[in-house]
Amino acid sequence: METTAAVQTAQWELTRQDMEEIRERLGIDMIGTTTAEPFHDIRETLRMYREKGYESGFEHPVIEERIDPGALVPGAKSIVAIAMAYHTEQHGALKRPRGIRGALSKYAWGLDYHHVLRDKLNALAAEIANRVGRKIAFHSSVDTGPMVDRSVARRAGIGWFGKHCSIITEKYGSWVFLGQLVTDVAIEPGPPGPTSLCGDCDLCIRACPTGALVDPFTTDSSKCLSYITQMKGFVPEEFRTKFGTRIWGCDTCQAVCPSNKNTAAGTHEGFLPDQNLSYPDLLELLEMSNREFKRIFGKTAAAWRGLTVMKRNAIIALGNIKDKRAVPKLIELLQDERPEIRGTAAWALGRIGGKEAEQAVKTALLAESDPNVRYEMRWVNEIQRTVEPN
Repeated sequence: METTAAVQTAQWELTRQDMEEIRERLGIDMIGTTTAEPFHDIRETLRMYREKGYESGFEHPVIEERIDPGALVPGAKSIVAIAMAYHTEQHGALKRPRGIRGALSKYAWGLDYHHVLRDKLNALAAEIANRVGRKIAFHSSVDTGPMVDRSVARRAGIGWFGKHCSIITEKYGSWVFLGQLVTDVAIEPGPPGPTSLCGDCDLCIRACPTGALVDPFTTDSSKCLSYITQMKGFVPEEFRTKFGTRIWGCDTCQAVCPSNKNTAAGTHEGFLPDQNLSYPDLLELLEMSNREFKRIFGKTAAAWRGLTVMKRNAIIALGNIKDKRAVPKLIELLQDERPEIRGTAAWALGRIGGKEAEQAVKTALLAESDPNVRYEMRWVNEIQRTVEPN
């Protein structure tokens, strides 16, 4: 007579031990499994985000497809979640070089994680198919897919929800990239992670530069610098000084998180940082052509929005640094063909100040027709009014 354990194992095509062996073989830092049952528990949260305008704009538009794995793979039975740690020992030792430098979020210091994790997920699908001895149906995604990767990761036992809205793992903290694979293979599920282990800690909420963490576990993405640095066009004026020297992303909420202290370091070579990419020279960045930008930044996760967004962010950082060595280049950019570059350069010159900056913007204003750019140049008229006699 079969034991209970044997009967339970027989219903799975692959066991958790099989998945652990695959994880080790493929060099995946963490792996977890769960069923393909719909995520009904997050439906109302997703609706709340939409109704309150908290979405980033990058989400899949159909909520029902975001919560139902079966919409991705008909007959889906399992989801495999993976995590790859990206905060290496070199990340911790890297120092900002001298010069007028901007800062990229740590997740963009190495290779684009989308490519790294997609390669891992493709290898994972091939290994699963090989082990079960048949062609499998699957759908994999990293960050940009319909599913809510953090909810998948928690239910698969990768970690728990942090109040900063990232998944926190016991070994690597929240310095991890997440991916998932939905498949028609019946894989033994593991236990879910805790809902949260943050307790009374609210350091991330208090440290957020823009107040984007409106409540524990709730982010208003319209206020989050990680999203704002990726938006096109003009950055709303109230957020510009909050950039500091950031030109892509924001690590503040993770940097203050106690769960990210004394964590294990990631070891994937693709995520090792490049000092000049981590802290780019801002004036050199403003001189780059599209070809140079693609050559230098093209393999990172900071390249997908293109050079214009990065230049605009660099101009904002220069306005915050207020180094007069930037004035000649910013004056040159008052003639740029892109309104957001002209207008942001005018704003930055106003922050730096000085007669040269004032006269250049005053001259440019006479020829400027774009209302948004003219608005950014308004400070020269305000200065004039303050010095004119009554």
